[in-house]
Amino acid sequence: MSRYTYLITGANRGIGFEIARQLLAEGSHDVIAVVRSIGTAGPIKALVDENENSKIVEFDVTDRLSIKGAVKALKAKGVSKVDVLINNAGVTHEQVPIEALEDSEFERILRTNVVGPNAVISEFLPLLQQGTRKIVVNISSGLGSISMNSGYTSGGYNVSKAALNMLTKQYAVEKASSGFTFIALDPGWVQTDMGGKGAPLSANESVSAIVATLSKLTTKDNGKYMNRFGKTLPF
Repeated sequence: MSRYTYLITGANRGIGFEIARQLLAEGSHDVIAVVRSIGTAGPIKALVDENENSKIVEFDVTDRLSIKGAVKALKAKGVSKVDVLINNAGVTHEQVPIEALEDSEFERILRTNVVGPNAVISEFLPLLQQGTRKIVVNISSGLGSISMNSGYTSGGYNVSKAALNMLTKQYAVEKASSGFTFIALDPGWVQTDMGGKGAPLSANESVSAIVATLSKLTTKDNGKYMNRFGKTLPF
């Protein structure tokens, strides 16, 4: 099995943590776990400490200067490439009708879920260009599908994920000739702090499928919006 370097944002808990855990359990990959604060990282810090083929780095996806600093710090530690970038960090809001969503809250959602991933991709592009696989996975949601909109009252979140899907497609078109693969991936409704305890999927179940799908991605998948099993979803 080839050895690849994965960088995962939002790795301190939920889906991000589980992706890191399962990749490290395979024993054939290098994992860079991104957290906002190492001091409060808890389980992911312990996981990294137990695995010599992993690193933890601190930055806020909404702060480009902190992202730049993290890139510099990783290079200083000998990181020369990133094969797969997983933009997993994200936030949501209380369910309210879209017209009741405060501007400041809407802006927070968009900054974290759309502007942030763009900043991360932008700053890590040089390292991705040095990678073998050159894959960027933006963790989206079925709620980001315009054609499948069910009226679920998390409008700001839904809009942000639809925008993330377009961001994914934009990069896919612009970078296709450079051998990149950009995809938007719906992990399903998962039992996380965001998804809640009533969700039908455990993080383990969702991520097991995601990791299997990641292993099969090729440049033919560039620009796709898919579920955790790799099945194409309608934008």
